[in-house]
Amino acid sequence: MNVSYVSSSTSQSTVDNIKLQYAVESSINQALWRINAGVDSLANMSYDGVSTVWDSTAMTLTVNVDKFQMESEILLDLSEDTHFERGISAEETISNNGYDPEIDEEQQSRDGFSFLPDADLDYFLSNPDFVNNENYKHWHEDTFADGKWLITGNDLHLRNVVLNSGVLVFTGDDIDIDGITVNSGTLVFTGEDVTFRYGNSITAPPADSTGSNPAVIFTNPNQDFELYSPYANETIIGAIYCKGRVDLWNGNISGPVVGKNVYYRGHFNFMGASHRDRFQWTHGFGNRTNYDWPKQIGRWRIHKWIQKNFNFDH
Repeated sequence: MNVSYVSSSTSQSTVDNIKLQYAVESSINQALWRINAGVDSLANMSYDGVSTVWDSTAMTLTVNVDKFQMESEILLDLSEDTHFERGISAEETISNNGYDPEIDEEQQSRDGFSFLPDADLDYFLSNPDFVNNENYKHWHEDTFADGKWLITGNDLHLRNVVLNSGVLVFTGDDIDIDGITVNSGTLVFTGEDVTFRYGNSITAPPADSTGSNPAVIFTNPNQDFELYSPYANETIIGAIYCKGRVDLWNGNISGPVVGKNVYYRGHFNFMGASHRDRFQWTHGFGNRTNYDWPKQIGRWRIHKWIQKNFNFDH
């Protein structure tokens, strides 16, 4: 945040202007830190000529500084910054390793969120249309019936299978996904040792007025996800969510990509501009209001910058 003020007054007044500018910037930074470090109401404070007030309804922060025979008041519009409105976001770190996916400015990456939203498994698991409890089950060249599937077995292999519309929820371990095609659906994995191989194509259902839909979800913190295929033809349209690490090698994605840590490993194709409707609150993660989201500055306005008891120095 850079609050600038150009003074045409005398030298002492100029010094006071600069002091006031620093006091305003410091107060804004402190208030924003308080908002993002704890409950938003921590931004409300008054001390030593400084007053900051957070309006949770209007989503505005008012900072008033009355010092050095001057007074300034700044009004900042703040917006909630969520993982799903970013192209790539991480609870901890994003490492680009020298690669640039050329993400559009409005979907710029962010790390250091300090938490991940929680997937609501009841949203995906409740009232399944089909249940399969078999272990060592292999589906080859099959088409899944449309609807919600609950698949609980271990050691499963899906190769060249199609889901036209629906949700596949896997709760077991040791699952190989080889060449799956999902035309309008979501894959959810709660276990470990899930491997994506070859050229999978997964497209989440279209967004609606209440939010977007996820494409792939991994809820187990011990499960990582790699976007990789031998011919770089893996394509995922919709949110990718992983409680573990995400490694992006090649292929095509239109995020958001959300993980504990995200690493760029190669030249993957980020197609954010082609699917802008995907970058919004995403179904299956509870209500947006359930979280205390970090805030970012949308715009700021100077309401007041005045000098008191003004005297020219000669």
